[in-house]
Amino acid sequence: MQVSKIGVISAFLTLVSGIIITFSLQTLPLMSDLWSYFYIFVIVLILNGILFSVVLDPENDTLSLVAKSTVHGLFFIGGIVIFLCMYFVIYYPLQSMTFESFNDCQVSGKLTKNLQGSESYSILYVNFKYKDQNMLGYACQSNQNTNSLGDEPYPYKFITNGTYYNCENPKKYQSSFDVAPRAIAFSKRQRVVMNTQTNYYHSRSRTNTGRIKGCEPYNFSQVKIPSWACEDFNLSYEKLTKSQKCYVNFYENEDKAKENSKSRLDLRGVNNFAFVSFSYPLNYDKDGFSYIVIFAYYPLLISFDLIFFLIILAIKQ
Repeated sequence: MQVSKIGVISAFLTLVSGIIITFSLQTLPLMSDLWSYFYIFVIVLILNGILFSVVLDPENDTLSLVAKSTVHGLFFIGGIVIFLCMYFVIYYPLQSMTFESFNDCQVSGKLTKNLQGSESYSILYVNFKYKDQNMLGYACQSNQNTNSLGDEPYPYKFITNGTYYNCENPKKYQSSFDVAPRAIAFSKRQRVVMNTQTNYYHSRSRTNTGRIKGCEPYNFSQVKIPSWACEDFNLSYEKLTKSQKCYVNFYENEDKAKENSKSRLDLRGVNNFAFVSFSYPLNYDKDGFSYIVIFAYYPLLISFDLIFFLIILAIKQ
């Protein structure tokens, strides 16, 4: 099998550009993982070179260069659209949120609901100190915290009150888990979080702008935290209530979130709150991320030798 000089040069330029681009992306969330898969890029680059050397003219005549440019142009369009959309729409918004660490965070209450039979979700009321002020934060537990990005409710999205979701296949007759009662202070009064076991799915038919019958909106709280940011649902309440380190993001309007947290408003009724996580970085679908790296990002890198092929074509003309 004859190997053309142009093929070797283009592969070398692609490898160098891949290293430079990957290195430049290190500051973005999750992008340090790219180096873990980089050997796959090298393998794909070699296979790409072998395929072109076998299928196309190794002498790189005009027809061969046009064919390479066309194929790699499609790689570029497909790769940049898929990778940018998947990364910046799904992963980046949640993973790029900045959190401040605090010690001695403690769960003081818990409310649990089964959401349309698709997710067992708990609101966790977390006490922490911010600049010597006692604050109330909002964490969560979910049995879907390790879901893949295609599962509903989408584990990477904040869901607001009134939003319809999981309408394609709502499940019936799923009840929530019992939770331990715990007293929590809300705005100069004591409120007790009682045991609850409620079926959140309502069997009566409702429709809303094309929504199928039986689909209900989320109304457990003003905002549902993404499942990826939640604790494992199997963690015991006793373990959660132990003092531990936590990470806080003042969600959306920072000043309003701080004010609500300081006032210890009921977390079910506010849109701006202290969003608390007990682990950082937040969980994400590692398999899904590796797929878009391998099948979108690496073809995108390989397509960069399109510039080289176009220059050669211009010279030949």
